[in-house]
Amino acid sequence: MSERGSDEVGYRIERNATDQARIESQALETARSLAAEFSAGLGEREARDRLPFEAIERLKHSGLSTAGIAASRGGLGLGWPALCRVVREVAAGDGSVGAVLGYHLMQTFHLRREPTPRWHALERRIAEQRLWLAGVVNPRDDDVLARPEGDGFVLDGRKHFCTGSGFADLLTFSVRHRDSQQAGFALLPVDREGITLGGDWDAIGLERSESGSVGLEGVLAAADELVFERDDSRGRFVTTIRGPVNQSLFTNFYIGFALGALRAAKRFIHHSSRPWLHSDAASASEDVLIRTQFGELWIMLESMIALADRAAERMAELLAAGEAFTAEQRGEAAAAVAIAKAHATRSGLEICTRIFELMGARATHNRYGFDRFWRDIRTHTLHDPVAYKLLEIGDYALNDRYVEGSAYR
Repeated sequence: MSERGSDEVGYRIERNATDQARIESQALETARSLAAEFSAGLGEREARDRLPFEAIERLKHSGLSTAGIAASRGGLGLGWPALCRVVREVAAGDGSVGAVLGYHLMQTFHLRREPTPRWHALERRIAEQRLWLAGVVNPRDDDVLARPEGDGFVLDGRKHFCTGSGFADLLTFSVRHRDSQQAGFALLPVDREGITLGGDWDAIGLERSESGSVGLEGVLAAADELVFERDDSRGRFVTTIRGPVNQSLFTNFYIGFALGALRAAKRFIHHSSRPWLHSDAASASEDVLIRTQFGELWIMLESMIALADRAAERMAELLAAGEAFTAEQRGEAAAAVAIAKAHATRSGLEICTRIFELMGARATHNRYGFDRFWRDIRTHTLHDPVAYKLLEIGDYALNDRYVEGSAYR
């Protein structure tokens, strides 16, 4: 583990302040500092297929890996809007690392499905030991089957991808009871006998996110390592927030990719681009057409951020309501998240494509790796179809109908 920067301001956040705003400001500044560090030389590291183990350790050491864990249990206890901004900044620096952080924070957040004593104990352990989590839960795969045996279960099955599995200490598995077909989740150490990481992630984007397949063969799970969904107030709350929590973080991945693209383009335009031969500008940054187009893309980014921040506030209200949430609170939060995600998908793809028109032909050299922004956003935005998001938004806007909750809503 690298200790570089451990004594620098903003690189290690100590939860010794009572001022929540100050903690959140410090966390955001730390995320920006680390993002700048991660982005330096990233094109070269991608070309050499270097996995970001050091970056993951830096996030653990800084405390940002505990962003979603309550302060009373050793975490930073960031509010949902602040947590989203942290993920956004890290994704701007390194898309793979930002996505892996986001998925880790999702899993720490979804520990609310556990009985309260175990949930709190897990949070304390994760914060104290700086454990990293990943979720083997993609619902479109056949579920892992849980067969009762003795006081526990035996798990068998396979999932085709799991973002961040190669960095994880603990894995969450979505499972289904073999006999009752009841859905549930198991939380197991990655080195449990019978768990196999496929190491077969080969997408065009998020190349270093270690998102390959995970298999289970005869994996033993104790009774307290597996919890089945239940139909009570706690169970309904945990189930109903799962989709919006995930989708909200996905939205901030996309904003991060677009933000990183525009930051990289700005630096390149100032230091490497040249004005077109028909322009009378002394530099590319003074070229009227480049300034106009950059302004257009910046408006897209600002609108992405505004919608995502509004959605995060609606999510904060839903989360604060807890088990007393209403259908209206859930519906309005889910709609705000869907609107932000659909807009971030379309605008983010456009930004990450059009930056080349501003930077010029030199920017296509592989040594810069500027195509990574488009590759990352193109890969992840196919996670679930934006066309269906538009359908949900249209039904909400036109027919005043809230979308029913699911793994993707």
